Parts: sequence; C-alpha cells; structure tokens
Amino acid sequence: MIGVRVRIFVLLLLGFFAAAGGSDAADVFIGTTRSGYEKIPLMIVPFQGEGSSAEQVLLAETVLRADLERSQFFTIVERSKVASATGKTGAPEATLIADAGKAGVQVLAWAKLIPKGDDWALESYAYETAKGEQVVAVRMIGDRKSVRMMAHRFADKLVSHFTGEPGIAQTKIAYISDITGKKEVYLMDYDGANEMRITADRNIVISPRWSSDAGQIAYTSYREGNPDIYFLDLGTGRRQRMVSFPGLNISAAWSPKGDRVAFATTKDGNAEIYTMRPDGTELKRITFNTADDLSPSWSPTGRQIAFTSDRGGTPQVYVMDADGSNARRLTFNGNYNTSASWSPKGDWIAYACRNEERWLKICIDSVDGQQSMRLTESGSWDDESPSWALNGRDLTFTSNRTGKNQIYTIHADGTGLIRLTSNGASNTAPAWSPR
Repeated sequence: MIGVRVRIFVLLLLGFFAAAGGSDAADVFIGTTRSGYEKIPLMIVPFQGEGSSAEQVLLAETVLRADLERSQFFTIVERSKVASATGKTGAPEATLIADAGKAGVQVLAWAKLIPKGDDWALESYAYETAKGEQVVAVRMIGDRKSVRMMAHRFADKLVSHFTGEPGIAQTKIAYISDITGKKEVYLMDYDGANEMRITADRNIVISPRWSSDAGQIAYTSYREGNPDIYFLDLGTGRRQRMVSFPGLNISAAWSPKGDRVAFATTKDGNAEIYTMRPDGTELKRITFNTADDLSPSWSPTGRQIAFTSDRGGTPQVYVMDADGSNARRLTFNGNYNTSASWSPKGDWIAYACRNEERWLKICIDSVDGQQSMRLTESGSWDDESPSWALNGRDLTFTSNRTGKNQIYTIHADGTGLIRLTSNGASNTAPAWSPR
C-alpha cells in the first residue's frame, strides 16, 4: 500500500490525476554550436504539379516553408525580391539562380508533385547560388495522404545538408488526451498535425515515453486496476505489461542504447528508481533513500541519470551515475523543481520550476549547474512536463495558460512559442520522439 506522504508527493510532482548525403555545402555551412549565427537566406521557388491537385501542391510548399522557419536555420526570402522567373519546366534556371544570388539568396528550394498510379512522387531539389548548381535531390513516393510527410522529409534533408544537424520535421510527439472522455495515449506530428489515438485502455493512463529507436511507447495504465507499466509496439500494435509491482509503477525511460530501462516504483514503500533490461530481466534497484525518487531521464551517453527527489526536504532535480552512485543536487533556485528532461546534446536539463508566485514554469540548467534560465514567461498558469526534441534546440511542454491543458513547443532560448493542440480536450504529458 502506498503511504499517504508518497501519494501527496507524487500527485504534486506529476499532476496526473488533475491532468489525468550530397555534395559539399561549405559555402553556406553555419557553425550551429555558436550563439548569434547568421541564418541562411533561402527562397522557395513555386512548386509544380503534373496532373495533381493544386491544393496538394500548395500544401507541400506551405509545410516546407513552416518547417524551415521553425528550424531557426533559414530566413525565407520572398519571391518578389528576385526579378527572374522560372523556365518552361518550372525549375530554377541559370538566370534565376544568378539573380537570386545577387539579391542575397544563398539557397533555392523547388519541388514538383507527380502522380504515380494511386501514389504520388515528390521530386525535390535545392540549389546553391554561389555554385550556380543543384546540390540536393530527393525523390519520395507515398500515397495521397503522405504529401505533408514528404514535405517534412525534404525540410529535414535541407537542414542536415546545410547545417550538419538533424532536422526534426519528421519526428512525432506522444501525449495524453481525454478527448474520448478517458485518458489515452495519442501521437501527432511535431507540428500538431495527424493526431492518432494508439491506446484504448479506457482508464487512467499517464506518462508516455519513447524507446530509443522510436519503435515503442511505454506508459503507465490502471487498465488492470494497479498502475502498471506497459510497452506498446508501434509496428505490431502488441502491448505487454512489463512492470506490475504492487503500488505505483511509472516513468519508464529507455537508455540511449536501448539496453536498459529506468523507472520508478513504490513497491518498497517509498518511490525508488530501478533499471532493467527491456525484456524485464536483470532488475536492479539504484536509489536507496527514505525520500521519494522519481522521473528518471538518461543522459545522451547513458552514463548518468537525472531524477526528481525530495531527499533535501522539497522536490529538486538530482543527477547520479547510471548505477546510482555519485548523486548530486542540480537545482537550487526555488523549493519545487521536478520532471527532469536531459537534452540530447547533453548540455542542458529542462524541468518544471515553481516561481515566486507559485506557478510552474519551464526552466533549463546547464549540466554543470553553472547556468540556469527560465524559458516560459510569467503569468497565472502552469507550464510543466518538458521534453526535448532530438536537435536539442526545441522543447515541448504542457500549459494551461488558455484554461485547459494543451501541448506547446518552444525554442530553447525561450522564443518561438507555438500551440500544437486545440481540440477542446485536456492534452498533457508530451514526449518528443528521439528520431
């Protein structure tokens, strides 16, 4: 039986009942580890369609533009800045490329949508004006519902080619929604499109987490009466109950290599963190404290784990080695800091921090504890449950700033706030896919 103190702490901490390849691009490569880098001026040449829907062509172009703007690496130059028009095929010709370069444009992006039986092909290209030549060519085939995802793939290709960093446009976000009247796990694209329910537990469901290969979702469900951890295979739809100790079992987190899973359980009376192999074997307890230890988050090397503990009297974020040794406190600002999420770049840990007005906000601290920043603005609402994108430049989180809880994204410098969900339901606990 879970003690009263544990129940209160877990409720405050998580709020789940209340929320319940190509050629060298050296000419335009930017140093993305520097602050204050210059964005790449890019112009999108009007996409073409061969016998395809003009609406779908416009969709592909619109999605690409939004992806590139959100990437923070590109400045979109309006077409009116360049006098030259396209050639007979619609593709950028030498005159257009040259004139664009004179206007300060470094990259031109263009694509055409071609029907292929019941499918469509999106042939997409990028040109460097300094070289006067094509440097990226990507051909994608999908059904008529895949145009948006093909545009996302083109955007990611442009980001990786011109910056050397991974794009996030093809990633997904898992989250909890009660739109059916019961809490279930859903997936959506990184921009909020294509919402899809993936569980039908018809009970309290919380804490979705991705496997390291993005092939599975772990979550806690009361479907069998006890809050147990389940693994859901996204390819087969197979669900397995993996952790079912008496008491609360929550926050399963895969190591970066996928060889261990950390989670919290109250089977020992108070909440402690354990690790195991993904098949449930080699169970190992790694925290031994009379306080509650919860919400493990692995470092990108797999050598350390950030977690929440009230061992100092109030919930704070701590860091320990993956075997539980060398635990140290990371957060010291305020008396309530929870739900740590380690950046894929390894430099920052995000968490929910309570401010002076007792509202939760999103904060990030450098791993060495020397820097601390609050990302979300002051206001009479709660921002919580942060989760990093794979680029280490963006986060998703829950906020009730408009009344009901909704999912948002924000850049790691506190700019670029975007609301993703607006379906009238309560949407919480977002987890950004690792690929």
